[in-house]
Amino acid sequence: MTFDPTQVALIAGCEVPGILFALAYDPQRGRLYGAGTDWSVYCVDPSAEKPVAEKKWTHHENYISALSLVGDQLISASYDGRIVWTAVETGERVRSVDAHDGWVRDLAVFPGGRRLVSVGDDMLVKLWNAETGEQDGTLEGHASQTPQGYKTALYTVAITPDGTHIASGDRTGTVCIWKADTGKLVRRLEAPTFYTYDPQARVRSIGGIRSLCFSTDGNTLAIAGIGKVTNVDGFVGPCRVELWDWQSGKAIRTWQDQHQAVLNHVVFHPREPWLVAGGGGDSGGILIFWDPHKDQPIHKAKPKGHVQRLVLAPDIQRIFACGHEGFQFWGPPHEATEGVGNN
Repeated sequence: MTFDPTQVALIAGCEVPGILFALAYDPQRGRLYGAGTDWSVYCVDPSAEKPVAEKKWTHHENYISALSLVGDQLISASYDGRIVWTAVETGERVRSVDAHDGWVRDLAVFPGGRRLVSVGDDMLVKLWNAETGEQDGTLEGHASQTPQGYKTALYTVAITPDGTHIASGDRTGTVCIWKADTGKLVRRLEAPTFYTYDPQARVRSIGGIRSLCFSTDGNTLAIAGIGKVTNVDGFVGPCRVELWDWQSGKAIRTWQDQHQAVLNHVVFHPREPWLVAGGGGDSGGILIFWDPHKDQPIHKAKPKGHVQRLVLAPDIQRIFACGHEGFQFWGPPHEATEGVGNN
């Protein structure tokens, strides 16, 4: 069945304390995991008539920023600098590693689930054995400071579908592309519109690339975040996505919508010709859909609160989201009358 993004509707949701920054789906058990500002991992069954989130465990000492599932273990990354492996059946902490000097911002798992990559505020990209927790390499290539000498950040990491290349994106709009087997830096993309430095009204260095995603064929890289910020106090600026032919180093399409928001996550549909990004800002939360061959969005939806992460369900008929209002489940509007209620 084809998913029609122009007909997408909020079909269910459930709140949790604080904000959820991280999201992972377990297709084997039909469970969705989320985590964020209260340091804990929550679990919900998105197919339940009235979904209710259950607090499962707390193994970190600060915000949780990313989740990835490998087999029977949920891997979490946090502001506390650690990566933790937890058995989903028992909630037992399997292992914990001191991963980065500073916030671990993002995680990505290689196809096959044997390797893992993380990025942190030490501006390093680190490779891990996902089964043992042993470090498998460190990649250096991002600047430790902005051009004006201010603190920067490394927000996001993505892996090509064939597992051969890694992309990492930072605050100043730089994307580094690495060969996964050798760690060689093969391409550097510069997308400076994602970065804002205001030396007048407020001396602030803000913005950044917040999400990266490769297309299914691996040839196109989507870069998401916020355009030039017009009000640095309120972090106000237009939501922005760029598509790049990363192998040639050329930008092939730019979308910048008038909706004032930062796009925190972008995802390509694996079969249909569209991608979706979610975020929020001065204009409220947003889900925005684009066709890579068209200049204008094909649809915009207004979620409850700001969106931090998105997951496309395995049946590709629903979008799972999390953020300021907990978990949200989006899909065809008729599903709301077929046993999936709102909470």
